[in-house]
Amino acid sequence: MHRFFAATKNTRAILPGCLRYVRSDVPLRVTEEEKQWLISNNITTAVDLRTGKERAAKPCPLEQDERFHYLHLPVTGGDVLPESPAWVAQSYINMVDDQMKRILQIISEAQTNVLFFCTAGKDRTGVVAALLLRRAGCSEEYILQDYLLSGQNLADDLEAYARANPGVDLAVITPRRETMEQFLRSVTL
Repeated sequence: MHRFFAATKNTRAILPGCLRYVRSDVPLRVTEEEKQWLISNNITTAVDLRTGKERAAKPCPLEQDERFHYLHLPVTGGDVLPESPAWVAQSYINMVDDQMKRILQIISEAQTNVLFFCTAGKDRTGVVAALLLRRAGCSEEYILQDYLLSGQNLADDLEAYARANPGVDLAVITPRRETMEQFLRSVTL
């Protein structure tokens, strides 16, 4: 498996044997070699799902590179931390609105392969990935495994974040199978 960026932990192609859709945590450092690899694999559309405030605080270097078609398409409500594990699935369901339909359409119709990301690449990116995978005809189990992989990839960072922020419940920020199962049952998009 190719390591897309040395500085990210949650980057991967979501379709087997295909680079059409690549999900990620925000790539804050991208080397010229990594950019060349993306270009050589026609991954030149970048979709930033973060808010404008998040984007300004931690800019992605692909935004300033004219070789990439960089789109800022923030997910509605994606920067709000749910109060409890029980509310996570509902927060995902709330993301599915006209803006989400627009995001999915733009990604699906892109003329190149697409890199899409939010901050950690697990919630907003996870919702977009789940919906793209569903549209591609992937099984629910395949979608669940893709979602849960983010928890494995980010486990150390999520635990450190919860330790540094005592008001944050680790169960809220860690991907859980039942969360995505509930989301998939509730959303028909």
